Amino acid sequence: MNAMPTKIRRLLQMDVNELAHRLRERWRIEVDRVRFQTGLGVREDIEYRRLIEGHTSIMSYLEHGPARRFYAGAKQRSGLAALMQRRFPDWMQAAVEEANRLCRREINLLAYANVALGPVIDWHRDPVSGYTWTQRFWAAYDLVNSRSSDPKIVHELNRHQHIPRLAKAYFLTGDERYSREAVEQLDSWIDQNPPGLGVNWQSSLEIAIRSISWMWAVFFLLPSAAFDETAGRRILASLFRQLDHVHRYPSVYSSPNTHLLGEATALFIAGLIFPELPRALKWRQFGAATLIQEMAAQVSTEGVYREASTYYHCYAADFYLQSMALARSNGFHFPGWMWERLRRMFEFVQHVSRPDGSIPLIGDDDGGRALALNCGDYSSYRDGLSSAAVIFESAEFKFAAGGFAEETAWLLGEKAVETFDALEKRPPRMLGAFYPETGCCIQRSDSDPDASHLVFDCGGLGMLTGGHGHADALAVTLFSRGQELLIDPGTSVYNCAPHWRNFFRSTRAHNTVVVDGLDQSEPAGTFSWSRKAGARVVAYRILPGMDYIEAEHDGYSRLRHSVIHGRRLLFVRPNYWILLDELQGRGVHRFDFLYHFAPGAQIVVFGDEGRGDVDCRIACGEAALDLHMYATAPVRAEASCSQLDPIQGWMSRRYGDRRPSPVLTVTLHAPAPAAMMTFLAPERGAALSASARMTAHGGNVVAASFTDHEYVDTCVFSPDGGETRLAEYSMQGEVFWLRTQCGMLKRLTAINAVRFSMGREVIFENGAPMPYAAVYLWDNGMVIERGDPEGRMYVRDLRDRQFQRS
Repeated sequence: MNAMPTKIRRLLQMDVNELAHRLRERWRIEVDRVRFQTGLGVREDIEYRRLIEGHTSIMSYLEHGPARRFYAGAKQRSGLAALMQRRFPDWMQAAVEEANRLCRREINLLAYANVALGPVIDWHRDPVSGYTWTQRFWAAYDLVNSRSSDPKIVHELNRHQHIPRLAKAYFLTGDERYSREAVEQLDSWIDQNPPGLGVNWQSSLEIAIRSISWMWAVFFLLPSAAFDETAGRRILASLFRQLDHVHRYPSVYSSPNTHLLGEATALFIAGLIFPELPRALKWRQFGAATLIQEMAAQVSTEGVYREASTYYHCYAADFYLQSMALARSNGFHFPGWMWERLRRMFEFVQHVSRPDGSIPLIGDDDGGRALALNCGDYSSYRDGLSSAAVIFESAEFKFAAGGFAEETAWLLGEKAVETFDALEKRPPRMLGAFYPETGCCIQRSDSDPDASHLVFDCGGLGMLTGGHGHADALAVTLFSRGQELLIDPGTSVYNCAPHWRNFFRSTRAHNTVVVDGLDQSEPAGTFSWSRKAGARVVAYRILPGMDYIEAEHDGYSRLRHSVIHGRRLLFVRPNYWILLDELQGRGVHRFDFLYHFAPGAQIVVFGDEGRGDVDCRIACGEAALDLHMYATAPVRAEASCSQLDPIQGWMSRRYGDRRPSPVLTVTLHAPAPAAMMTFLAPERGAALSASARMTAHGGNVVAASFTDHEYVDTCVFSPDGGETRLAEYSMQGEVFWLRTQCGMLKRLTAINAVRFSMGREVIFENGAPMPYAAVYLWDNGMVIERGDPEGRMYVRDLRDRQFQRS
């Protein structure tokens, strides 16, 4: 494929500032290229030489300057070690066990466990595939379009996040085996990676994360005999060269997302702790200014990272946590609004985290982490919540964190334990959260460990090109009783496998509706789309005993016979959900309703498909889920798993992982408009929950009942808002939910409704559709709350048929 037209289009989109930046960057690259090709190499670092000459030893300089400014400064280090030995012996044991494995040069890389690096580590070799990257000038690589090997693997290895863990084991135990191994690996890396040469200089983000790893390693190793004057000078010289490269080639326009945040974080940290180096002031200034500017650009006022990815949200929060925690301990002041936005970022983490602390993998995940002193990924970010609990003195964050985390001790010091212990542990005041700008609704049944937790993704592909978003508008995930039930399948891979990359970000890989076998958004490159669906929230309401949200996307408006997919979600607190899918348009289409389940789930399908009914029980570990589906036309239900042609029924726990997971596809061939009603009921007994289609007379209407303990609930869905008759009830509107007990109507909720009658009794009537009406009935009266602009409420006595307005 000829990329030239795309490059020309991109060039024409650039403003003056971007064009000037890219021209300057290209000039720097070509100057550097000439230097390397002519053998001129790297200039002497005069500032660093003067820094060394100004101190009796590099060790003395580090101990009396930078070490005091680093996290948990020099005075606290011995106290921290004693604290961990006394109070957290499990941390000590885990650190030693991992360090022993690392000394055998076995490492966990992303989803690949116990990867052998060999007796002599080749830092340009992908230890998973065995492919060795040819050493060339750093700007000569085209890694995005590489077909030889996934560069993510060699980059992950060269982040060196295992080296601080080796150094940590030395710091905690005093065992020089660990410090010798850490220093030997750093020394071999410097030998193999002269400045500017090789794949490990290609990405400024990867260099930045490696620099952060090295800084942690240096301060863990300071008392070590292995970290002597020669090693210290050599490692520090290479560290400063790497930071210079990051400062010279930041991702201001190439990747102004977490790449830029990570680069700014590394430069800010180094600039703050090495002020004796004259150019460190520029590092700090660039880092701080970028972090301030990019928090406004990349994080919404709601506190949600704008790339439509829960994983990258945690990345962004982690970078800001590192930067702002160090700033606070060194008297550097970020604006107050940044602290408030950081707090909101962790509120989002708190809400999106499930009762066991895990996070649904919505959007891309790259399997890595900004700082990995203990935890390796963001499948859970409880350690971040632990640190946020201390910083913001939040009882709710403490509850969500589950306990004090090791990373918190390293970032915030010994006193953080006292602060954490002194906090009350309190469940969140709000069980759910709605983020209208982001397009995300989170609902939770209660605060218990067995609680049900649902996430409704009703937003778009995210900022910029939408590169880390998936074609998953209106998808849901569901967790209950400690088990994943409805899953987001994750990411699995970015590079070298476009068929797998495109599957995991496709519409058919998510719990939403596929029209005519097509994706809502059409993929282009690895991190781009040729067409992007637009999604929007239509309405959100918290009603008595129920939450209601309505959203839609236009991804299928491009079809010759266009279709708009709308999905309404009713959460009947705290027991079950109703999904109401509306497919407006014209022409006959194939509508595939997809539900992806956790690996190992057992699916049993019942129902009358010819009538449009599907009943399904999904058992997963100790949990189960009942699905009851009712369509406006006959359907076909099929369960599948681990298909390869076409790809279907797979999920990924972490980058590099791929495993079978069952999926239910319910297919409706019908003319638009069409509709589907689905009850999602986390299991409450061994038997399938009771639900049945009900006969309703009207237009394109679906009605069904669901038994909820002693109540029988009925839902009526009429997307066109026309007249509907159901048994003794007559109604006009789009959605009606009725609760009866022993045959008596007890509650009624109506959405976009004009009228509701029971026999000859008119319960409410209005000249135009009301956003909602909520009705409570008892033997001789009722209370009616009308969702009109005045928010009127009526009490009605059925004996004299009079209204009293309150």
